[in-house]
Amino acid sequence: MRLKKEQIQKISQRILKTIQEKKLATFKVGTDAVLARIQKAISDDLIAEDKLDDEVDKIMGQYRSMIASGQMNEQEVFQKIKKQLIKDRKLVI
Repeated sequence: MRLKKEQIQKISQRILKTIQEKKLATFKVGTDAVLARIQKAISDDLIAEDKLDDEVDKIMGQYRSMIASGQMNEQEVFQKIKKQLIKDRKLVI
């Protein structure tokens, strides 16, 4: 995960504050529960992206020889594979 727990907490607090200030939603539960839910959603999304990146790395193994020989750019291949997996799985990342 690229963000630290403290960073996720700060982002979550800002999201909650904005929702409250702009009166975008009313909550049936306390703000602590809402804040925890926002933090979990962010964390879950980052974990899902990390898993996707791991899967892309495994797929890239097929192209290692071409990358090593300079026929393909590793970063471009990674991004293309990732983009295609996101599209195929209808993910929002």
